[in-house]
Amino acid sequence: MAQLVTAMVRRTIYTLALLLAFQSGSADAQSNMTVKGFPPELPIEIAGNRWFVFLDGDIDPDAPQRFERYVTQNRIPDRSIVYLNSPGGSLAAGLELGRLFRKYGFSTDVGRKSPFSSKSSDIDEGGCYSACAYAYLGGQFRYLRQSSRYGVHQFKSVRADDRVEGTAQVISALAVEYMRSMDVDPDLFTLSAAASPDGMQEIDKATLERLNVVNNGRTRPVWTIESTDGQLYLKGQRTTEESGINKFILYCEKRRAFLIAIFDALRRDTELMNMAAHSLLIDGQVYRLSPKSKRIQNGLFNVTYPLSQKETAALRKGENVGVAVQFSYEAPIFLGFEGMSVGGGRPKLVGMLDQCAR
Repeated sequence: MAQLVTAMVRRTIYTLALLLAFQSGSADAQSNMTVKGFPPELPIEIAGNRWFVFLDGDIDPDAPQRFERYVTQNRIPDRSIVYLNSPGGSLAAGLELGRLFRKYGFSTDVGRKSPFSSKSSDIDEGGCYSACAYAYLGGQFRYLRQSSRYGVHQFKSVRADDRVEGTAQVISALAVEYMRSMDVDPDLFTLSAAASPDGMQEIDKATLERLNVVNNGRTRPVWTIESTDGQLYLKGQRTTEESGINKFILYCEKRRAFLIAIFDALRRDTELMNMAAHSLLIDGQVYRLSPKSKRIQNGLFNVTYPLSQKETAALRKGENVGVAVQFSYEAPIFLGFEGMSVGGGRPKLVGMLDQCAR
């Protein structure tokens, strides 16, 4: 056992050494990364408790420790947003920053604090390149402000050492593994590898959205077939900034399909329980539903609906689904969620509905 632990420690040290030998930014640092945060300017009841935190400058090796110390000393809450403006720097520090963003439940965006205003909401465009592009991926929800820029390029060694240069494949594997852990399409790495070490590949927002680098406040849905007490069910799940956890669950009972929707009650328990207008949303179409049961448990609203043949037929063809709960069908706002992509979950969804029809 001791030999195994020793081997693991050696591999960890070796990996860190490789990372420290590579960088993805300019070789000449301009200024170490600064950390500056702003608490909410409006009452928590109106704007929530999230902070605006600005990271500006080169990602130096000590940037992660400096950032985490700032977060803990100021007790910055989850769901705060980090704005990045950096030309790059240490690859190891960039990856560690990204992991810290995910650890503390922060979102990321690209921008810098306006020097002409004291308001935290006054934010100018910025740039996030090289190591910063990797740090950015740590945000659970990732945005890209209009006119802000995001760019990648190849890694390069900071030492003239053939042995270090020969480890590029190992570093590449670590970078791809990191991307996957952040639910980002590894094709992003292909784009970075296509650029020269001294050049920069700026990526447009549409491509970033396709690769899930920018997710605009919504994680990609995951569709799975699961079971409990011998009951099979299909579950689509994602997390959104506006409504927290979203679950879309289908199961069969006596040859009929039932839908369970689960989402964050957002501390509006009483309102939700009193809302009478319930709808299934499929590709912009609204199908009125009657709840079989509803309750709030652990801050989540749980509601069950029996589905008609018309609704199941629409589900078979639907690309995006959701559930809306309102005081009336004419009300301008709703609680719930919309636009959950069926995507690769379609065969599972159709299979579940086929099972219900047997």
